[in-house]
Amino acid sequence: MTTWSAEFYEDSNGKRPVEAWMQRLGSVEFEAMATAIEEVLQRQGLELAGTAWMKALGEGLFEFRVRHDASTIRALYSDSGASAPTIPAKILLRLFVHFHGQKVILLLHGYDKGRDDSARRQNKEIQEAHKRLRAWRIAKARAAKRKR
Repeated sequence: MTTWSAEFYEDSNGKRPVEAWMQRLGSVEFEAMATAIEEVLQRQGLELAGTAWMKALGEGLFEFRVRHDASTIRALYSDSGASAPTIPAKILLRLFVHFHGQKVILLLHGYDKGRDDSARRQNKEIQEAHKRLRAWRIAKARAAKRKR
């Protein structure tokens, strides 16, 4: 199976918001997100659309939903077949992504929905992800113009 590669969105100041967000997560949440990206998102890519893992939000933006801890994800998806813990941690993370190029996944924005699962917060986070996707597209178009 051909895998996808993940890359962090980088803003005009060289900052990587998703990378910074992941570093602020607790160890259980960080491990769950990192494992989900590696074992699920990078392996299955766009095939996840329409499943419990991923929802299309329009304009090329997708919401990747992480609801399991790392041990459970490994037990379900890893080739190693690691066993799941008896009491899994409660995880409710969201990662907004865009698929492009030769199997590349752009990691745009993330948040911990478990801390605030309100519709208002969800809409705010989706708007931020759309904003970053638009900024990325503009920067990409400008870079292409400069190469001409």
